[in-house]
This record gives sequence, C-alpha cells and structure tokens, in this order.
Amino acid sequence: MTKPKPKPKPGMNSKLNCPSCGTRFFSDETDAMPFCCQRCRLIDLGRWLDEEIGMPFEGEPGDVPVEHRNGDPEARADD
Repeated sequence: MTKPKPKPKPGMNSKLNCPSCGTRFFSDETDAMPFCCQRCRLIDLGRWLDEEIGMPFEGEPGDVPVEHRNGDPEARADD
C-alpha cells in the first residue's frame, strides 16, 4: 500500500508562473519573487518605467489623468 503524498503548506515551495516570461518555477528556487529570475524582474521594471504597463485610471467621468493636465500658470516659477 502506498502512502498518499502530503499536501504542501500554502506558500511553501509552490509552483508559480513568472509574470514576465511565463516560466513555471518553484517559489524556493528564486530570490526575485514573484519572478523566476532577476532578469525578468528588471524587464518588468523597465516596462513600468517606459510606461508600457501601469495602473488603470479610475477617476470620475470627465476627469483628466494627472499626466495630461495643464500646469497652473500661477504656480510656475519660470514664467
């Protein structure tokens, strides 16, 4: 008779998918969580910094995202 495999504890050595490249890896195999390696972590950071990805705008209808607003002319020191 074979013993049933013990169930893994949540978060302990779980098999995950890298959000950058999709590679399946065990959580204890990397120090770049939630990525499979430091390279994928840096690729993701580059995507954020280049604004390829970001947080969705959740303002009210008619609101303009901050990056698209005109600055207040009275607040400018260079005028």
